[in-house]
Amino acid sequence: MRPPPAHSGQEALEALRVRASRARERGDRVAGDQRLEQNLESLLRDGNQIWEAFIEARGGTFHHLIPADAEGAYQQLRQLRERHQTFLELGSGMGVITILADLLGFEAHGIEIEEELVDLSRDLAERHGSSASFTEGSFVPAEFRDEVSLLDGEFHTIAEGLDAYGELGMELSGFDLVYAYPWPGEEEWLADLFRRAGGGHAQLLTYSVSEGYSLSGPFGDPDPA
Repeated sequence: MRPPPAHSGQEALEALRVRASRARERGDRVAGDQRLEQNLESLLRDGNQIWEAFIEARGGTFHHLIPADAEGAYQQLRQLRERHQTFLELGSGMGVITILADLLGFEAHGIEIEEELVDLSRDLAERHGSSASFTEGSFVPAEFRDEVSLLDGEFHTIAEGLDAYGELGMELSGFDLVYAYPWPGEEEWLADLFRRAGGGHAQLLTYSVSEGYSLSGPFGDPDPA
């Protein structure tokens, strides 16, 4: 049996440096998560206050803004951050989930149709030390907007609006992880839209009140037309 190859002192030192660097990264991440969890309650409270004030200003009437389970989103994003780098929220509302993604290490972006909510999201991000970006406009790519009027259901995604992807300088296919809280009846359409317009490597995370969070994809590149 041959003896294992001898390593030079330089190689051994370099190996130690690599292990030490990885240990520091793990320690920094754990410490960062602990700080984030300590601030999570404050972020969720601020986001809820923004929602309540937004609805109250409209006389308590129904609005298409309905918050999802942000704490559940936090747990999902923690598990997915090792696999993905870029994050996009379709219809980002008050911006809480996009901010969480940014604070967990994603390059995080949100698209929101309401100009006022975009401004509120940017303020909330700044207040919590987040560099998440928020863009006003429709998250439906221009070539798919006509499909929205054909959907069944009491409520529909608002397809009219500014070209958010043009403002972002990125297409839907450029994101690794895409998150959405679709209206009832739009789940299958949204998944199909993602298959056609999203990146073949990407995954789609969705939320519903009845089923919680669901992860689908990657679906691979679509067949050429």
